[in-house]
Amino acid sequence: MPPCTCGNSASTTSTMPTSSPCTATATGTAGAGTSHTVIVAPTQGILRYVPFVVNASIGDTIVFLWNANNHTVTKSSELAICNKTMDAPFASGEQNKSFVFQQMVNNTNSTYYYCGTPGHCQKGMFGIINPPNAAMGSNTSLSGMMPAMAANSSGMATMWQYTQAMTQNNTMAGSWGGNIDMSGMPQWAHQYVAENVMYTRTFLAANPETLNEDGSVGLGNGGSTPLMVPVDITSVQNGSASSSGGGYSGSSSTQPASSSPSATMTSSARQLWSSKFFAGLTVAFSLIFVL
Repeated sequence: MPPCTCGNSASTTSTMPTSSPCTATATGTAGAGTSHTVIVAPTQGILRYVPFVVNASIGDTIVFLWNANNHTVTKSSELAICNKTMDAPFASGEQNKSFVFQQMVNNTNSTYYYCGTPGHCQKGMFGIINPPNAAMGSNTSLSGMMPAMAANSSGMATMWQYTQAMTQNNTMAGSWGGNIDMSGMPQWAHQYVAENVMYTRTFLAANPETLNEDGSVGLGNGGSTPLMVPVDITSVQNGSASSSGGGYSGSSSTQPASSSPSATMTSSARQLWSSKFFAGLTVAFSLIFVL
């Protein structure tokens, strides 16, 4: 497989993948700073990057880890989120479970990326590095716009109620991403920004050990504790998440991450990978470029 390129440079290393599909980890060797892990689709059928946004400094490395098949990480822009940009572009190409793709951060400008598999971005599969921020509760912030979005859409209202129920015992998870400034994004993207933030909130509530005091996400914080994968936020619109007494119920039961999304919250939290995922780096391809 030829290396991908970014500008005039390219760097590709490869090793044989192990028999286990989830044995990769971020090591921090790509850049001098901190490594930030982003899951590319926590399980097959959930079109999300987790966490949805990452705040990173110059010299940090974003490590994208695939946990499902047929997805890409492709740089785009705020105004054309689902289109590949030609401004210092990067693209992983369509990859499968256990693939690792690394990007070193060269500036703190907002960087948008999406899944280039046909139809995925249009369903909300995009993410942001160093997102634009506004004051929490301001007119252009997600937290300020969310009440009106819920009031104008019964589906959004259902998802919002569900998210609030799932995060009621974790204030930090319940407010995560609320200061994202959506004023410069196209109108169609507002719904999907909200959905992505709500999904990340439910993920953080299900895995509270991954949420740091400063609001950043450390997916390796749990040590031997397996990560849990909630049902996709959109499933609650169809009554897929079980409710009880007007609220929503959760459970600690797990299923393998490769199984199909659960129909109920009773079995919706699924094991993503054990600490061994973060214990030793074995990658099919590790692509390192300057962001």
